[in-house]
Amino acid sequence: MKTTAYPILAAALLLGACTSGPYTPKEDAVNSAAANSPVILLDKDLRRTLDIDHPTMSTRDSTGRLIVQASLRNRTNDEELHIQVQTLFFDRNGFPLYAQTGSEPPWQNFRLTPNQSIPYTQTALTPQAERYTIRVRYSARTQNDD
Repeated sequence: MKTTAYPILAAALLLGACTSGPYTPKEDAVNSAAANSPVILLDKDLRRTLDIDHPTMSTRDSTGRLIVQASLRNRTNDEELHIQVQTLFFDRNGFPLYAQTGSEPPWQNFRLTPNQSIPYTQTALTPQAERYTIRVRYSARTQNDD
């Protein structure tokens, strides 16, 4: 009797542990805030090493194209930062505006010495740009970079 009770007990425990309904992922507070932010740091450690003026500035040129400006600053006293920066522009409906359909804008490489600040400026390709997102990540360094 004991040998048949164990499989039934195990099945009851497994079924009792299951929850009903579709899977609901946990909300990541950092990523959900970044989704509404004009600047997204793609590497977690960048929060420690890089400072970006918040809020970033945006204006329009004479043709109505959106111009984005930010100041990138290395917050460290002894580290050289190698980063890549990319700006995505979106229209009124939230659709990305690319030079060619499906092609993202290129990443720009920057090297910041300790405590160095540099200006970053990017202009949208069309006047339809209403919103933007600046994405920043560490760049892969090669031995020739040094």
